[in-house]
Amino acid sequence: MMEVQYKRPDGSFVATVKGLPYHVMADDALFGEAQKAGVNAPLEPVPPQPTVADALATERAGMVVSRFQAKAALMAAGHLPAVETVIAAADAITKLAWVEAMEMRRTSPMIAGLVGAVGLSDTDLDDLFRAAALIEA
Repeated sequence: MMEVQYKRPDGSFVATVKGLPYHVMADDALFGEAQKAGVNAPLEPVPPQPTVADALATERAGMVVSRFQAKAALMAAGHLPAVETVIAAADAITKLAWVEAMEMRRTSPMIAGLVGAVGLSDTDLDDLFRAAALIEA
């Protein structure tokens, strides 16, 4: 027995056959049965598309560079002295992270704290991470 859940935009059907999920394509022997069973089936729901903000959040979550790359990008952009001044006045954990971290993550609390302290916007920081990722030692 076939039960059709959805019609798909390409003309195929999403169904269950004997209780198992089944994608019925036009060249399938069960296609005629699916057409009859699915005559009143709803169209398959379209998944929501990611927003620009979602895409940016995903990109930022993947922004990871080495300590060298981060410092080289800051130096190239003229921000390294200002960042080092902020680090020198920071708490012990922030100082330890700056000196010992093997990698810098765009979404880390330390990076978030540095952004405002040195007057960088989120866009500036994104651009720095993109530039840093291209730097090779």
